[in-house]
Amino acid sequence: MKKMLNIKLVLFLLTIGIAALTSCTKMDDFKQYSEGGEISYTGKVDSLKIRSGRNRVLVQGLFISDRKVTKCKIYWNSRQDSLIVPVTRKLAVDTLKTYVNNLFEGSYNFEIITYDKEGNPSIPVVKSGVKVYGDNYAASLINMPTADISLEGTTTTITWGGLDKTSGAQYMDLSYINTAGATIRTKKPVSAATATLLDYKYRSTFDYRTVYLPDTMAIDTFYTAYRTGINARTDVTASFIANPGKMAPGSATGTQFQPVSTSQGAVVSGNTATWRRLASWTSNAQANNWGTGFDTYGTYVQRTAENVTNFGSMSMEAGKNVTTPALNTITNGKIYQTQLLPAGEYSIEARVGNASLASASSLSYFVASVGSQIPNVEVLGAKTSLSTLSNTDDASFVQIKPSATGVAYTITINFTINQPTQVSFGFVATLIGTTTTNNYLKISGTRMKSLAF
Repeated sequence: MKKMLNIKLVLFLLTIGIAALTSCTKMDDFKQYSEGGEISYTGKVDSLKIRSGRNRVLVQGLFISDRKVTKCKIYWNSRQDSLIVPVTRKLAVDTLKTYVNNLFEGSYNFEIITYDKEGNPSIPVVKSGVKVYGDNYAASLINMPTADISLEGTTTTITWGGLDKTSGAQYMDLSYINTAGATIRTKKPVSAATATLLDYKYRSTFDYRTVYLPDTMAIDTFYTAYRTGINARTDVTASFIANPGKMAPGSATGTQFQPVSTSQGAVVSGNTATWRRLASWTSNAQANNWGTGFDTYGTYVQRTAENVTNFGSMSMEAGKNVTTPALNTITNGKIYQTQLLPAGEYSIEARVGNASLASASSLSYFVASVGSQIPNVEVLGAKTSLSTLSNTDDASFVQIKPSATGVAYTITINFTINQPTQVSFGFVATLIGTTTTNNYLKISGTRMKSLAF
């Protein structure tokens, strides 16, 4: 029993000795950092914010708790890089505001430590994942696209295309010439679907770029390259297109396509719609394939379309005719107008309300051609669309693609004529249908714009 007690006593004394030795070691460490006194921590930076910029950041914070602070050290790159900021305390609350420049693009972790004149440090304040932007970010930016640009009197209206509003885009920076010849600089927000330029000088052009802020706290804005020399074309539909239909069928303004007569027409068996001749447009026999035979009725039909009840469409349709199967095929059906146009640059637009073109042999084109006719489908298939029309049969055209059910879209042909020229414009289609399957092309409206010489 005595032996057991002696062993326990020895172990107890050994434990006390080790504890005393460890305590002395810790005390020596304490003395090393406190120089024989109490440990003294300098007051840290309060309310720290680090704001991103282009190859730089802005470090902001407050000095509140300790008037003995004499300097602040900012570390990054795992303390491989640092910046010392002298601090002179004057007020109860002083401000830290300094830039860290010449940073590479990327993500950074920053560590902020303050010191008093004795060199006593504060507890570090850390900000992680701070982004720095640069040339790579700038190169990724997209200028806001335009969907339409029209000049009415002295007011130009720009309809913008789509842009991701979460990308940091803020506004468009525009420059144009007004009617007095002065350069006007204006900003238009990305949140607006359209922008208007007032007192716009006819036949002048405008420039614009899109301005980005990478995040809500960023200190630097970024700019896309300028899109320059953009024309604002005058809407000349009323002057050169008769019975143009509606480019915006759901709107309360404008007039939809009109027939020659509302009292005449043909209802084909199995079809509840009445087909009529389209007013003011030339249509050939193949396009007028509703009734007892070719060259009877067709090219205008009234149906529910584009969310409008009894909407009048320019239309060509072949198929589902069990009474006269020969009428189920339209070969080079044409609907067009011919006008003498002044020299100038032109855009002609058409709203494709619906197009099936389900057969591989069914083809349709929107075309403008010099002369009193528009070419056949097979001729256009072998041609190249031209931007300048000079000679007879020169043509600018676009092939019409099928549309998803109920999804309309706009197509455009652009061309220049250098002198007054007779131009025919419209639609040509070869549509192959059967008694059970139809192919069709339905146009809701047309529009012409011009920049005259």
